[in-house]
Amino acid sequence: MNTTRIYKKSLNIKNRIQKLENRNLILDDSKMLYDFLKKKTTYYHLTSYRFLLDNYDKAMDNYNNHRSNELIALYELDKDLSFLFFKEIRTIEQSLRAHIANLCHENDGVTFKLDETNKTVTLEENYCKNDNRIKFIADTNFNKNISKQLFDDIYKMKEDPAIKHHLNDYQKIIPLWVIINYVSFGTIVRLIEYFTTAKLNEFMKGKSYKKATSAFDPCRTYLKAIQMLRNKISHHSNILGKKSPYHVKGNSYSIYFIGYYGISAWASFLLNDSNTSIRLKKEVKNTIRKINRTYNTTFDFSTFMCKNIK
Repeated sequence: MNTTRIYKKSLNIKNRIQKLENRNLILDDSKMLYDFLKKKTTYYHLTSYRFLLDNYDKAMDNYNNHRSNELIALYELDKDLSFLFFKEIRTIEQSLRAHIANLCHENDGVTFKLDETNKTVTLEENYCKNDNRIKFIADTNFNKNISKQLFDDIYKMKEDPAIKHHLNDYQKIIPLWVIINYVSFGTIVRLIEYFTTAKLNEFMKGKSYKKATSAFDPCRTYLKAIQMLRNKISHHSNILGKKSPYHVKGNSYSIYFIGYYGISAWASFLLNDSNTSIRLKKEVKNTIRKINRTYNTTFDFSTFMCKNIK
């Protein structure tokens, strides 16, 4: 009988800490580290921050006289910045819903009908200002994927009074200004892609959606970066030291850094607040300063821009 093990044997917390010592990590407080791994996070989550440490030996995957408090500080900093950014993203999300709802003028007709048989939605009405030649949604691009995504989001909320009202009293036909309150952030981002040029220009107030002209201009890349940042935060993933798939002027940055710029750009645009980027940068710096004081570390704002991203 073949008894070859094809998986790693689990180690207890003491053995994991010993493993870190063997890899040249200096223990500031072994009891604190033990309690941290027992109660707050996993070994692999905590050690994933090692690549952000100066002079970390990537080739040998070894610490270079780094301290355990540095790892703990990075974990706490990631958590605190996640809370800070999520609050900002929530404001952007609600403002996006309001702006899209307000795009639906009194004489516009943009409604969707739920098709429970095929589990999709169809465009029932799609015109602006009572002129069928002017579309709200680019219906030639309105494909099965977004149709199914809209259906899934809406159908999950079928017991909500507003959705139920339209299902029962309006033959399952629901206007966009109602739907926009119930779809996910990801669906909102995708739906904007289907606006006609006329409606997209109105939504963007003349600014380019596809490409930013300056660092703090709202654009598609920033909105998708915000969506990714939101998803990472929601699913307990690191935002520090993780590479974003979205590039700015051909350069790669971390999810955290592009997210910071995206939040600043879209919040300034949607809320008409030119001080957003200054305020947010100050809050980020204050958060870093607080962690540095607590754990005797020396991280700064630039540490997480694009260095050591994986």
